[in-house]
Amino acid sequence: MRHTTAPSLAPNGTAIAYIVRDGGYPYAVQAALTEDGVGTERPVQLPIDGPVTRVLHSPDAQWIACEVSPKGSEKLETFTVSTDPGVEGASPLRNTFDARTHLVEWDRDNLAMDAVAADGMTEARLVDPNTSRYQVMDRRIDALLVAAEAGYSLMRVGPRGNRELLLVTPQGRWMPLLPPEPGATTEDGRILPITDSQLVILVVTDHGADRRRLMRLVVDIHGERPICVEREEMISNPEADVDEFVISEDLSTAAVLWNQAGISNLELLSLGDDQRVQVRRTVELPGMVAADLSITDNGQLLALTVEGPNLPPTVEVLRLESGRVEPLDPDRTDRLDERARQGDVPELVYYTARDGLELSGWLYLPENPAPGRPVYVHLHGGPEGQSRPANHDVLADIVAAGYTVFTPNIRGSKGNGRAFIHADDRYGRFAAIDDVADTVSFLCDADLCTEGRVFLGGRSYGGFLAVLAAARYPDMFLGVVDACGMTSFETYYESTEPWLASAASPKYGYPMHDAELLWEISPLHKAELITTPVLFIHGANDSNVPLQESQQLYDELVKLGRAPQFLEVPGEGHQFVKPKSRQLIGERILVFFAALG
Repeated sequence: MRHTTAPSLAPNGTAIAYIVRDGGYPYAVQAALTEDGVGTERPVQLPIDGPVTRVLHSPDAQWIACEVSPKGSEKLETFTVSTDPGVEGASPLRNTFDARTHLVEWDRDNLAMDAVAADGMTEARLVDPNTSRYQVMDRRIDALLVAAEAGYSLMRVGPRGNRELLLVTPQGRWMPLLPPEPGATTEDGRILPITDSQLVILVVTDHGADRRRLMRLVVDIHGERPICVEREEMISNPEADVDEFVISEDLSTAAVLWNQAGISNLELLSLGDDQRVQVRRTVELPGMVAADLSITDNGQLLALTVEGPNLPPTVEVLRLESGRVEPLDPDRTDRLDERARQGDVPELVYYTARDGLELSGWLYLPENPAPGRPVYVHLHGGPEGQSRPANHDVLADIVAAGYTVFTPNIRGSKGNGRAFIHADDRYGRFAAIDDVADTVSFLCDADLCTEGRVFLGGRSYGGFLAVLAAARYPDMFLGVVDACGMTSFETYYESTEPWLASAASPKYGYPMHDAELLWEISPLHKAELITTPVLFIHGANDSNVPLQESQQLYDELVKLGRAPQFLEVPGEGHQFVKPKSRQLIGERILVFFAALG
């Protein structure tokens, strides 16, 4: 089924670029925009095999930067492509031997990018797309460039779950935007067009609050060092987090995506002087989850990706003046209406962990449930990911086969406030394992399953937690699906990308200080306790969680006389992006379930 995602509007509103998935790897397309709607798609030809992960129009609308993941790996590459249909070819940015380069945004005629070396050193760069020559704006360990404007940059620093933004001037001077606050996270922002008198920065932060909100900061840049002279809340919601925002270049209009219990709400803001909110307007979305905001310079057009359990991801274009929503897929409305009639929208339910913490999850009930069929509990990645009512074709296939599916948000998930997201840090991991067991108890008490008739699985962190829970509760599950999960933190920290290992330590434990903890939560060291049948699924090109993580636990279980299964998915990295791969995974899981249940 065709998916369209990650739109980028031309700043002048004349065109749109986005990513299409309808066969092999996702690819980029361009199309003209007129008053009559979206024109004919023109695929972007790139000289590399792998999924396109991002497209971004230049400020003059003459070029598109395309970010590609070769064979699904983390070593991203960037190409520039003309928006003129008569100009063929794609120009690569010639990077050095960086472990990872990532496209951030255009800063006038240059591309702002972060480049992470093998030792974890990050360079914030302004890259000339014509020559690949670059200027280094900042350089520091375990950091990330998040925004750039006229030589100023915002650098994200600090450990996972306690991050700050530093403002770095063209002269190399820097300052933290907000005072230190343990447990607060400020990791997204935008520098507004610079005036002679001041620098204005908008940031998404939970600093001083339990929820992520949008704040406006004013910085005096005339002294020897920049000084923040004004901090104020721009917009907040006590029951929701800001997922992302955009603001038009003329500063007239902003759009905010809220995450309220996993459901996306879109607000359009009319702004006055000093970016004060004058009018707030909610726009009804055709799907339950949205992302990838893009806005034109004059604030008249907004694009985003919308999806839901009954709606594959589709790019929508909103004409703000008229309030008209235009899907790229002309059949979207009919398909949505048809799927909605099938009753496949999940229910959000709440329950309580053994220590009194409120948990939640999405319950998917099959239209034609098979009598006695086990329940499948699917754990999200992260660990600070979130189960949301998005479009998940593999889970949809499992529901269609007659299985009840439950996707919980146990402690450590985002979307439930700052304290909740930190509740599983390091030694809190044991409570997260118990949350899995408490989830099963809740389902049994609600007569949604019977004891011992539960499948458990997940991807990445979810896969890791699934096998760890099976070791702790060996009689609770019929079978476990571990898709690209870590199995030993000793080998994971040694074999993953260094910047990923560094980012993982605050959540799971530090190798030097928490060696005992890391040993205790490594499934490989609990192999003798894993008596539940396990299906391992792993992308052949995964450099985030390398293939050996699944392979070594599989081999150990075989030595112990168990009968694990292994599916290596060719041409895939940490994300499974090809439709045929996802179909294969769904089919294999159902065969695994059928043999056990």
